[in-house]
Amino acid sequence: MAGKVDEAIAAYEQLYGGVPDDVDVAIEYWTLVARLPARHSEGVSQLKKLNASAPGNVSLLTSLAKQMFADNKPQEGFAYLAEMARSASGRGIAADMWFSEVKSMPVSKASVQALQQFLLQFPTGSVAANARVLLDQQQAQLQDPTFRARSEGLAAVKSGNASQAVADLQKAVQADSRDSDAVGALGQAYSQRGDRARAVAQLNKAIAMDPDSPNRGKWDSLLQTNRYWLLIKQGDNALKAGQLSQAQHYYAQAQRVDRTDSYAVLGLGDVAAARKEAAAAERYYQQALRLDRGNNLAVRGLANLYRAESPEKASAWIAGLPPAQRRSIDDIERSLTNDRLEKQAQALESQGNWAQAAEVQRRRLALDPDSVWITYRLARDLVSAGERQEADALMRAMVNRQPQDAERVYASGLYLSGNDQDDLALAQIAALPRSAWTDNIRELEARLQSDRVLRQANQLRDSGNEAQAIALIQQQPDSVRYDLTLADWAQQRGDSQTAIADYQRVLRQEADNGDARLGLAEVYLAEGDKQAAWAQVMQLKGAETESMNMQRRVALARAGLGDTADAQQIFNQIVPQAKAQPPSMESALVLRDAARFATQTGAPQQALTHYREAMVASGITPRSRRITIPLRG
Repeated sequence: MAGKVDEAIAAYEQLYGGVPDDVDVAIEYWTLVARLPARHSEGVSQLKKLNASAPGNVSLLTSLAKQMFADNKPQEGFAYLAEMARSASGRGIAADMWFSEVKSMPVSKASVQALQQFLLQFPTGSVAANARVLLDQQQAQLQDPTFRARSEGLAAVKSGNASQAVADLQKAVQADSRDSDAVGALGQAYSQRGDRARAVAQLNKAIAMDPDSPNRGKWDSLLQTNRYWLLIKQGDNALKAGQLSQAQHYYAQAQRVDRTDSYAVLGLGDVAAARKEAAAAERYYQQALRLDRGNNLAVRGLANLYRAESPEKASAWIAGLPPAQRRSIDDIERSLTNDRLEKQAQALESQGNWAQAAEVQRRRLALDPDSVWITYRLARDLVSAGERQEADALMRAMVNRQPQDAERVYASGLYLSGNDQDDLALAQIAALPRSAWTDNIRELEARLQSDRVLRQANQLRDSGNEAQAIALIQQQPDSVRYDLTLADWAQQRGDSQTAIADYQRVLRQEADNGDARLGLAEVYLAEGDKQAAWAQVMQLKGAETESMNMQRRVALARAGLGDTADAQQIFNQIVPQAKAQPPSMESALVLRDAARFATQTGAPQQALTHYREAMVASGITPRSRRITIPLRG
């Protein structure tokens, strides 16, 4: 049929040298165009333009009304008929079309209202008489509750009011379970509501009841659609639950129901991807795209596959996509760019190139302007580059955009506490309602409060009042951090037994606490008990000793145990890190102890270099307990 319409359109264009200028011929031309699915909207739009420029044309209004009724836009169709009825030549045609449309409506309140509206528009004539007879008949039928429920349900299905349709048709089916039309319509209503399982059950029942129904074609089509999407949903649920074999079973069943749709194949690709079967997943995703170039989930699946293989491969593939497909995964493209820039920034930071790192962080922030943690990273790099004022302003602006956002307050608290502004960080946290506090904020607030206590205690101890300092700490709630401080103090004043007892108390609470393990090793080394010290060093876990300061202490312990090769290896790793950092006591201690170790191992020139570097790095007051204390050795 489409081929015949195409031929007719081409004949018009050949005869008139393009789109006809004559209004009557143009109406015929654009009515034909509207019959083509791909050009339907264009045809209707042009017919409406003709009506605006030449109103009252009966032929044009007739065509427009038919288009509106076919497009399930009855109110627009009736409006065109009302316009037609205003002319003597069009009134009879309008009445016939209007009544024909109303007669086709399922009997319901809506059909009664439509008949009443018709009679207001056309109160006289033979068609009006027929309308009055039909109106009386429908009003009488609607007095029966069962008939009313059935008819209202059928009307609701036709208008797409699924909730109303289900309620009415359930009553109708309950009243007459042999009514196949009501059962089938109930299945259609469930389908409209997205209740696939119930739709399948009702449609199967309707087909079994009346296999030769005039509605059979519609029921078969709806049944196939609902079975397909029910299987897709079951597959999705199984995939989400990690039941990959079950998910594959559902998707394969769906593919057998409809081999023309891409989503079953997409699901099989997702299962293969979840199994890390990249080649199979790629084949399925590509097959899905062959079925439907607009399946953006298949594009996303391929992008993620290539990204897992190589960010460079993913970026190159994305760059070659058509614009629409590329836009559908712009978040992945931004993420790939961000990852690449993040690696650049990390490399620059590790080299101490803070200003250049900050510029790279700015580019990351441009890709994601509201990112809390990119803002935080940029601010840290700016501080390290000597741009503290700009960094402060950046963090203030970030928090002020959403001052009650817990993540922003937490990031700001970390930044402030890292720049000797604990009181300001605590004030900002206190302004956040307790109900909004996260575990991270509670942990940060507790740490800052304990920092405050430890500062007071250290001031007392530094002024010669160690007993008062100990008493102050003992008044606080139990805390591993306080216990470690008391153990360190005991170690430094030579009270080995108290230090050992305190460190062991910490280990009873946290068996993998690296600070306590190293503290015990250091005490045992000081007492000359290398076997006991070695036992503690051997129990250290990697995650507990990853920081540069902890690595420094491990190196010293290894050296004290005579394991100079391991100690040298550790210093070789952490000295470049210390030199790349901004001046800090942590980096100064690493460089100082590396110098001492170089002296002990007969490398005086290297020792001098490290001492010089340590002096440069010692430009700030130490903050961390574990950094300020281990000046021993």
